[in-house]
Amino acid sequence: MFVLGNLLGALATLLGMLINLWSLVIFVSAILSWVPNLDPYHPVVIAVRRIADLLCDPIRRVVPMESLGIDLSPLLAILLLQFTNQFVVASLHGMAARLG
Repeated sequence: MFVLGNLLGALATLLGMLINLWSLVIFVSAILSWVPNLDPYHPVVIAVRRIADLLCDPIRRVVPMESLGIDLSPLLAILLLQFTNQFVVASLHGMAARLG
Protein backbone atom coordinates (compact mmCIF):
# COMPACT_ATOMS: atom_id res chain seq x y z
CA MET A 1 0.00 0.00 0.00
CA PHE A 2 2.95 2.34 0.52
CA VAL A 3 3.42 2.54 -3.27
CA LEU A 4 -0.10 3.93 -3.66
CA GLY A 5 0.59 6.36 -0.82
CA ASN A 6 3.78 7.55 -2.48
CA LEU A 7 1.96 7.92 -5.80
CA LEU A 8 -0.80 10.00 -4.20
CA GLY A 9 1.78 12.12 -2.41
CA ALA A 10 3.67 12.76 -5.64
CA LEU A 11 0.46 13.59 -7.53
CA ALA A 12 -0.61 15.96 -4.75
CA THR A 13 2.75 17.72 -4.83
CA LEU A 14 2.64 18.02 -8.62
CA LEU A 15 -0.93 19.31 -8.54
CA GLY A 16 0.02 21.87 -5.89
CA MET A 17 2.95 23.11 -7.98
CA LEU A 18 0.76 23.39 -11.10
CA ILE A 19 -1.88 25.34 -9.17
CA ASN A 20 0.75 27.73 -7.83
CA LEU A 21 2.24 28.19 -11.30
CA TRP A 22 -1.20 28.84 -12.80
CA SER A 23 -1.91 31.39 -10.06
CA LEU A 24 1.37 33.13 -10.87
CA VAL A 25 0.54 33.23 -14.59
CA ILE A 26 -2.89 34.75 -13.83
CA PHE A 27 -1.23 37.35 -11.60
CA VAL A 28 1.33 38.21 -14.30
CA SER A 29 -1.45 38.49 -16.89
CA ALA A 30 -3.35 40.91 -14.66
CA ILE A 31 -0.21 43.02 -14.15
CA LEU A 32 0.54 42.98 -17.90
CA SER A 33 -2.95 44.32 -18.62
CA TRP A 34 -1.97 47.51 -16.77
CA VAL A 35 1.24 48.11 -18.78
CA PRO A 36 0.39 50.78 -21.37
CA ASN A 37 3.08 50.34 -24.05
CA LEU A 38 3.13 46.57 -24.15
CA ASP A 39 2.99 44.81 -27.51
CA PRO A 40 -0.14 42.61 -27.29
CA TYR A 41 1.15 40.44 -30.14
CA HIS A 42 4.39 39.46 -28.44
CA PRO A 43 4.49 35.63 -28.17
CA VAL A 44 5.12 35.68 -24.40
CA VAL A 45 2.19 38.00 -23.79
CA ILE A 46 -0.07 35.87 -25.98
CA ALA A 47 0.98 32.68 -24.14
CA VAL A 48 0.46 34.23 -20.70
CA ARG A 49 -2.97 35.56 -21.61
CA ARG A 50 -4.10 32.27 -23.18
CA ILE A 51 -3.06 30.29 -20.12
CA ALA A 52 -4.71 32.78 -17.76
CA ASP A 53 -7.89 32.94 -19.84
CA LEU A 54 -8.40 29.18 -19.55
CA LEU A 55 -9.84 29.85 -16.10
CA CYS A 56 -10.73 33.54 -16.29
CA ASP A 57 -13.03 33.28 -19.34
CA PRO A 58 -15.51 30.86 -17.73
CA ILE A 59 -15.59 33.08 -14.64
CA ARG A 60 -16.29 36.11 -16.83
CA ARG A 61 -19.23 34.25 -18.41
CA VAL A 62 -20.72 33.21 -15.06
CA VAL A 63 -20.10 36.38 -13.03
CA PRO A 64 -21.11 39.53 -14.93
CA MET A 65 -18.75 42.40 -14.08
CA GLU A 66 -19.67 45.05 -16.65
CA SER A 67 -21.26 47.29 -14.02
CA LEU A 68 -18.12 47.27 -11.86
CA GLY A 69 -15.84 48.84 -14.44
CA ILE A 70 -13.00 46.50 -13.46
CA ASP A 71 -12.40 42.85 -14.25
CA LEU A 72 -12.25 40.86 -11.03
CA SER A 73 -12.05 37.48 -12.74
CA PRO A 74 -8.27 37.12 -12.09
CA LEU A 75 -8.87 37.66 -8.38
CA LEU A 76 -11.72 35.13 -8.33
CA ALA A 77 -9.64 32.66 -10.35
CA ILE A 78 -6.71 32.90 -7.93
CA LEU A 79 -9.06 32.49 -4.96
CA LEU A 80 -10.60 29.41 -6.59
CA LEU A 81 -7.17 27.95 -7.32
CA GLN A 82 -5.94 28.56 -3.78
CA PHE A 83 -9.10 26.99 -2.34
CA THR A 84 -8.46 23.97 -4.55
CA ASN A 85 -4.87 23.91 -3.39
CA GLN A 86 -5.84 24.03 0.28
CA PHE A 87 -8.71 21.55 0.03
CA VAL A 88 -7.95 19.00 -2.69
CA VAL A 89 -4.16 18.94 -2.46
CA ALA A 90 -4.20 18.82 1.35
CA SER A 91 -6.75 15.98 1.22
CA LEU A 92 -4.56 14.05 -1.21
CA HIS A 93 -1.54 14.54 1.05
CA GLY A 94 -3.58 13.31 4.00
CA MET A 95 -4.71 10.21 2.11
CA ALA A 96 -1.13 9.58 1.03
CA ALA A 97 0.07 9.80 4.62
CA ARG A 98 -2.55 7.29 5.77
CA LEU A 99 -1.69 4.87 2.98
CA GLY A 100 2.06 5.16 3.30
